[in-house]
Amino acid sequence: MRFIRFLLCCIILSVAVGAQGASLQLAKYGIPVLGDSAVMKAQTLALTDSVLRHHPMVSTTYVVSDIESVHKWTSQTSDFYLLLSLCLLLGIIRFIDPRYFVNLWAAFWNPTLSSRQLKDQLQGAGLPNLLMNIFFSITVGSYIYYVVRYYTPHPSGVIPSSLLIIMLIAGTSIIYSAKYLAVKFSGWAFRLEAVTEHYLFNVFLINKILAMILIPFVIVLAFADAGVVKQMVIISFITGGILLLNRYFRSWQVFGSFFQYSKFHFFMYLCASELLPMAVLMKLLVQGLVFY
Repeated sequence: MRFIRFLLCCIILSVAVGAQGASLQLAKYGIPVLGDSAVMKAQTLALTDSVLRHHPMVSTTYVVSDIESVHKWTSQTSDFYLLLSLCLLLGIIRFIDPRYFVNLWAAFWNPTLSSRQLKDQLQGAGLPNLLMNIFFSITVGSYIYYVVRYYTPHPSGVIPSSLLIIMLIAGTSIIYSAKYLAVKFSGWAFRLEAVTEHYLFNVFLINKILAMILIPFVIVLAFADAGVVKQMVIISFITGGILLLNRYFRSWQVFGSFFQYSKFHFFMYLCASELLPMAVLMKLLVQGLVFY
């Protein structure tokens, strides 16, 4: 009997407390109340939509469309070290013989003196002459590579650029070494040693001047933008053409007596000794940049 009374009292108390607690505002007294998860999710979405609709950066009517182009990064470490080695080589030559460049420019600006006083001084400087010929081969090979790369901007990437530059430098060295040996042999065979010596002196004199003038152009072609490169290519073509014409003018003064009755033979000599080797070298370079 007591148990039944106790059970009835518990049921009555629990029902009374539950009914009273449902009518109470627990949040008013600082008691946290956990609501339904679905209701909370709906309220969160509604609040987010309201913020997005009234945000000034989202509610604007202007449509902004921007397509970002892919930036292709290319390493120019080999170009940097190549140009650094060129400047270092020029400084070494200047350190070995400080008077060498003074005599070189004096012989260039005074053709009559170059065949007399300065010729023996320049030819007597064996080590600076050798280093300047190496400097010429590296400079011209690098210049040809950067010019052709500008006109063929989509290389295949099969042959590394450093290997192409080395091939161009080696090709330039082989061309002028073969030319030097051929002219020396011709002078010995036809007993024209004095004439061929003067001719070779003029050829390599202009080559050394051309190499020093091309250094700023090579630096710009290696690192400048396409718009600047286009202008520098035109200026370098004009400068190099003037120097080559000067070299052929000096050579004509030496070989003029041999070719004065036949301009065709002089033209054939020009094509065989200058134009044909460079054309073959340029063809190999273009094939290496585009096809291989």
